[in-house]
Amino acid sequence: MNYKLLLFGLCCVFALNVNGQHKKPVHIIFDSDMGPDYDDTGAITILHALADSGQAKILATMASTKYEGVAGVLNVFNIYFRRPNIPVGVPKEYALDLRDFQHWTDTLLAKYPHKIKSNTDAWDAVKLYRKILASQPDKSVTIVTVGVLTNLSN
Repeated sequence: MNYKLLLFGLCCVFALNVNGQHKKPVHIIFDSDMGPDYDDTGAITILHALADSGQAKILATMASTKYEGVAGVLNVFNIYFRRPNIPVGVPKEYALDLRDFQHWTDTLLAKYPHKIKSNTDAWDAVKLYRKILASQPDKSVTIVTVGVLTNLSN
């Protein structure tokens, strides 16, 4: 059983008001080690479904790893789910270079449209965090991390 995906789903349920009577969407920054395994694809898909239903507003998608192409992969998902303008951040300094050994991310980049062609085209994750959080009221943003805590540590 994939416990990270289960934990993400449970966090979303509680964050989005368990009685189903949400008043406004929860503002979320999604931070992921997209690539080494598949749990992140399920998590970002659930997040976009919650945004489609009006329960969540995705403020940014962040990569906590920095293998070349990770920013493009996040952009593929955002474009696929009709949110091409969601900013993408990647670590510009220290981060793990965890790439998927099955090369599913390379397949996504080869077969699906994406505006971000290289990690250099993406925001610095820490700068993007600071920009978004500074523009939002205190305690109004939920940070969902699936994977390593590189960006939060930085």
